[in-house]
Amino acid sequence: MTGADGLLVPVAPSATLEETVSYAVSVATEGDTPAPVHLVCTVSGHHATDDLDQYEDVLERATRRAREAGPDSLSVESALLGADRYVAGPTDHIELFVEYAADHGLERVVLDPNYSIDATAPTLQSIESTFARTPLECERAPVSASGWQPTNGELVRAGIIGIVSFGFYIALGGPTYTFALFSGVVAAAIAAALLRNAAFETTPKPVSALQTVGRGLVFVPYLLWEITKANVLFAYVVLHPSLPIDPGLDRIDAAVSDGISVTAFANSITLTPGTLTVDAEGHHLLVHSLTPGARDDVVDGVHERAVRYLFYGREGLELPSPGERNDDEPLLGPAADADRTDGHADGGTQDD
Repeated sequence: MTGADGLLVPVAPSATLEETVSYAVSVATEGDTPAPVHLVCTVSGHHATDDLDQYEDVLERATRRAREAGPDSLSVESALLGADRYVAGPTDHIELFVEYAADHGLERVVLDPNYSIDATAPTLQSIESTFARTPLECERAPVSASGWQPTNGELVRAGIIGIVSFGFYIALGGPTYTFALFSGVVAAAIAAALLRNAAFETTPKPVSALQTVGRGLVFVPYLLWEITKANVLFAYVVLHPSLPIDPGLDRIDAAVSDGISVTAFANSITLTPGTLTVDAEGHHLLVHSLTPGARDDVVDGVHERAVRYLFYGREGLELPSPGERNDDEPLLGPAADADRTDGHADGGTQDD
């Protein structure tokens, strides 16, 4: 394998990042003219307000190593992808790499053997097999770490798991003697070591988590109020002699950034009478509504705005609603019929 057309190197914090970048540079400089090296990092997010400094730092670290390892004539490009969408798993991350490679005429990938998508261990996600289903030629860099070197993210995740595990142990048994407390510490340490790269989709931020808990004191009463109002309206619909229902089905693209916020959004819709989240794939939700009014609440962002406030604070309220962003697609029901009627009318006008 040579780097004649340029190399794409997926970048993420790992103990072998620098060695992988150095290997990619050596491949890129095998010919008479050094091929460009593209260092690319993906970030999970969709209209999110998360701080991107951690991703920019790892890109800067990789870029610095590439420039140190290669000649002055070597072209090194870096890019941060995915900040404007919700990237649900390995397949979505790989799609970002494929799109970037197509835009820059790249055909080859050098993969860090310890590359992982944020908080998940490489062994739990088949990155290489996913690349194998793309037009890109993927090579695992022949490097290895000199010893176990946990990343900052791993330490944070392990610490949270350890504290929660030990707290759960104490809550269940309430031990007070030394041996029992020591056993709890050991059990918590084992859980932290084994689950640090399996329990989270992304690395938690303790400060942000505490802020979310605080905002939950506002979110929960608001959600209960919306549920109460919907119950009254739903009771009216059910008890009305003409049973004024007009069900519909819509696809909604949620403007939230990770699995837990998508889950909160989907459940807030389901808990509100008159609407039901039928399916969710990434940030794409399939929502059934019993009445046009219930559908309007979803499209106008009644649920999404509350969930965005819960996870992102006041900045999350500034984003337009799904309807205003054109992130809703009527599939069945009166809204879909209206869209089809408008389409036929436009077509008839053009024919005339």
